[in-house]
Amino acid sequence: MKLISNVLLLIAIINISILSAQETTTGEAVDAVLVAKNNVLIVPFETKMYFSDIDKDLSQNSDLNFHEIKAKFRAELDRNLFISLKEFYNPLSFYSIEQSEAIKELSYIYNSIGYKYEIIQPEVVEKENAAKKLFNKVKKKEAEPEEAKIQNGEIISQVDNREKYMKTTITNEKLIPTLNSQHQAKYYVFINQLDIKRSADDAYKAAEHQYKREIKVHYTVLDNEGKEVTSGAIISRFNSGENDINKIIKIHFPLITEKIVANILGLLPEQAIVK
Repeated sequence: MKLISNVLLLIAIINISILSAQETTTGEAVDAVLVAKNNVLIVPFETKMYFSDIDKDLSQNSDLNFHEIKAKFRAELDRNLFISLKEFYNPLSFYSIEQSEAIKELSYIYNSIGYKYEIIQPEVVEKENAAKKLFNKVKKKEAEPEEAKIQNGEIISQVDNREKYMKTTITNEKLIPTLNSQHQAKYYVFINQLDIKRSADDAYKAAEHQYKREIKVHYTVLDNEGKEVTSGAIISRFNSGENDINKIIKIHFPLITEKIVANILGLLPEQAIVK
């Protein structure tokens, strides 16, 4: 009798385990549907769209030549954006496919787009401390340029020094449909230009020894219908004495790419990603 009871108990335990396993499997299937991530294709900047005032200093502080410095910044910006996107999307990078294929497709993309300057108030990202990242917008209001006028028979016009960024425009209407068929992406992140130069922000002249250089990343994000999702420029500043390329990348690129992702997600500054 005791043996029969033990057998029945064992059968009950097995049945419960099977039911639990089925429920778990079902639950995981539902979760997988809920967390399915959209593809996002990263388009790195064209090599001609890199402008730097500090490559000589960086080269002297490393074993890299000018071409290698540009290539490193390009690849690392792509890698950091890939990492920042990964939590929310399924990022796609041309650095992860065969090189000849990547070169061919990027050539098609670059021949299908154009660039134009637009006026902006750039966003500045700063690292507050090791645990928290603060995203701020530049507060300075740019003065409107005066209209050209004739004085003493000569045309006089004021130079427009307002902050601008380089925006991507689509010149080939087949580009987005072609990318859709190849990558099935929801968003396309174009890194339009990378500038590394002396900071021209008047608000920081008093503390020039602290904020003498800046990294400025110009970007445009389009959806799979070719509509603009977000576009602009992100700036991060660093000390003029910092010439370690690895340190510059490690500290500033994550700040910039996380802000781009926050803008895609539509997060407010106080909701920005903090890790």
